[in-house]
Amino acid sequence: MIGFVPASGPLHRAHPFTSLSIGGAVVILSFSLPEPGIVALAGIAIVFVFLEGVPGVLKPSLALAFPFWFFLFLVHAVFADNPERAIVLGSRITAMIVAFLTVMAAVHPARLVEALVARRVPFSVAFLFAAALQAVPRLQERAQAILEAQRCRGLRLRGSPIRKIRAIIPLVVPLVMSSLAEVDERGFALETRAATSRAVRTPIDPPADSRGERF
Repeated sequence: MIGFVPASGPLHRAHPFTSLSIGGAVVILSFSLPEPGIVALAGIAIVFVFLEGVPGVLKPSLALAFPFWFFLFLVHAVFADNPERAIVLGSRITAMIVAFLTVMAAVHPARLVEALVARRVPFSVAFLFAAALQAVPRLQERAQAILEAQRCRGLRLRGSPIRKIRAIIPLVVPLVMSSLAEVDERGFALETRAATSRAVRTPIDPPADSRGERF
């Protein structure tokens, strides 16, 4: 599960810039803290996922971090006999992945656009930034819809490896073509809304930004 998840955690209630700042702070701390602190930072990031109310973030986070852990232990623990180094580097990567996916789950794209427009950021830039955060979730939703449609048409995904490889084409081609079509549709929609105009826009419902969050 990658993308925005409805919940009532502290980052969901906070200003979008606060969530992005915390995510950036985790990245900086991952490289600046001493080795024991990096391991603790990864643990804190995992605990915060439950405090935020988005435990589903852990599954893709661990799935993305597992290949790094595997190769780090293979290189540092098996060949270099230095498992502590593998743990530190793995914890650094895990902390950054968990923090990034948690921020994506907590920041609603519409609130982010409103916050950027309120700070006089050009609408085209704000839309592209929000669209980048939505890219993976939208691809996941479209891929799932195409998979279900192809299954209804008799596509079989189980069996020999050759059959599975053959089943990829009926899934990938519609996914790529629909993604390209959506790019055109969004481009026309932005043009009709004067996205490239330099006029100052007025946000309809900008998120509240308290002094504490600004600090």
